[in-house]
Amino acid sequence: MAPPLNPKAPEFYPRNRAQELSQKPKFLSFTTFSVKPGKLSRPKCLPPRLLKQKAWVQKNRNVLPRKPLPPPKEAELKSLFGDQTSVMIRNIPNMFGRKDLLRILNNHCRRENKVQQQIPSSYDFLYLPMDFVKHANLGYAFVNFTSSVAAERFRREYDNFSWVGFGYKKICEISEAKYQGKEEYTQHFKDSRFPCHTDDYLPVILSPPSNGFTCYSLATLGYRVSTRGGGTGRRIHVA
Repeated sequence: MAPPLNPKAPEFYPRNRAQELSQKPKFLSFTTFSVKPGKLSRPKCLPPRLLKQKAWVQKNRNVLPRKPLPPPKEAELKSLFGDQTSVMIRNIPNMFGRKDLLRILNNHCRRENKVQQQIPSSYDFLYLPMDFVKHANLGYAFVNFTSSVAAERFRREYDNFSWVGFGYKKICEISEAKYQGKEEYTQHFKDSRFPCHTDDYLPVILSPPSNGFTCYSLATLGYRVSTRGGGTGRRIHVA
């Protein structure tokens, strides 16, 4: 009989085939995972390659998940604006149009009114000043809500709001407007002239006020005048 290649290797004695099949390797006999809510149980017997891995264990088991904060009470919402209902929105992306702001306001009122509130959220006036030459907004707008509580809700959601997905780095700011109430805006803009080509650049009154669910009609304020000879338009600023 030829000597083995490795002189230190142990001698091999063949076993019975039936005896080999009856004895299963230990690393193949393991139980499956049984995961229960809030618990993680590991198997009683794992393969050798998995025994070296560390099992995931939650560090702070006694820390309970944070509960969402309750919505502020109606009395607390009147702390900032008092009885003021009109707000000024600053740092609006310049590519936004009036339809975009209407969509944002309608979605906000719809979310607030889904929760049963004593005072609903709705608005009845919107003006987005535009640059008639570049056909882009000037970065601010005016909105009048039907109550100071609705104005405070809008401020809490959109003040220090970042415009994600629009490539706009400025942060939205909500402040108190100079003119307050739909009546003051109506008196201010009823005789104004806007040298633009479309009524989309004019201030509008919503009738009935939009709460995010009901249909409404838009009534423009002021007059739209066209420039002769292809002249350039002028900017309309509101202090």
